[in-house]
Amino acid sequence: MMYFKKGESISKVSILLVWLTIALFSNACTKDGASQFKMKPNAFGEIASLVVVADKEIWDGPIGDTIRYYYSSAYLILPQPEPILDLKYFSPTDFKNVPLKRELKSYLILANINDESSPTASLMKKELGPKNLDLFLTNPQKNNVVVGYDRWAKGQLIMFQMADSQESLVENLKANMPTLVKKVRSQDAVPLGANAYQSGRNTTLEADIEAKMNVRLKIPNDFLPAINDGKAFWLRKETDKASFNLLISTFNYTDTKQFSVENLKAMRDTLGKKYVSTRTPNSYMIVNDVDLPLYGQSLNFNGKYAFEGRGIWEIENDYMAGAFICYLIHNPKTNQIVLIDGFLYAPGETKRNKMLQLEHIIQTAIIP
Repeated sequence: MMYFKKGESISKVSILLVWLTIALFSNACTKDGASQFKMKPNAFGEIASLVVVADKEIWDGPIGDTIRYYYSSAYLILPQPEPILDLKYFSPTDFKNVPLKRELKSYLILANINDESSPTASLMKKELGPKNLDLFLTNPQKNNVVVGYDRWAKGQLIMFQMADSQESLVENLKANMPTLVKKVRSQDAVPLGANAYQSGRNTTLEADIEAKMNVRLKIPNDFLPAINDGKAFWLRKETDKASFNLLISTFNYTDTKQFSVENLKAMRDTLGKKYVSTRTPNSYMIVNDVDLPLYGQSLNFNGKYAFEGRGIWEIENDYMAGAFICYLIHNPKTNQIVLIDGFLYAPGETKRNKMLQLEHIIQTAIIP
């Protein structure tokens, strides 16, 4: 215990306390203590990107070909092909020895666990620990993926793809592709939202859309109404390089047969002919399913039955075209179908990330 002499000045006491604090902090900042206080950096990187960490012979061989074939296949559907994900390769040595290479947003680390000579397998065993490895060994077909977050940086996704042989690694990569890509998409939601709503939200327009269309949709402040006649909304955001568009309307619901590629095309063409044109006489927007197919699927959209369509549009009697994504969402309360369509015009520009931004906005829709 430490005592102070009577009459010792408060300034000397304060100085002594400061030195004690410094001494304690210095002791804490040993090699082990420093790691407890070290702040994790924020993960960085582009959206729709994935870093693959694997042995070089894996990346350069048939397994690498499998990854490239499935994980960088064409994004549905664009006028010119662009990959679902942009892939980047790191060797386990580079990944381990270069700290900056451990601070990107999304990783896929893959290895054959039974390969004792594999540097990536050694890395994976160290990171996963005995519990996850035991789960994998108990059921290699079911427990071959482990997903983690914020391991080396905040806002980070790490997916470990395991296998007990080279052949199994190929099959696991194929089977798990939809799930793993969906994980990357979910991880991209934060930067997509930050970019889409950096100008704020147009709450006045949101209230008007909800009152007339019975749908709650988060509208960025830089989307302005081109059409608002009570039956449809056409919202536009114009930049130097692209035109972002949202089209919102409703149709009477009759039966589930309306949720089809043919009906989505018919509904979209009806709105395109009525509302979307250029300055060229007799011009209007239609679906072009001749040059590229119109893709469609049924899905659950925020708790409501829906149908998604992806394809390309063009302007009849003019030279304009682009990509679109369209949703038909059933509103059982009003017995209506809510159509929300995002279409893009960006000649000479890459389109995937712009379409992902439109898709992100549309997916904020809620049918109350």
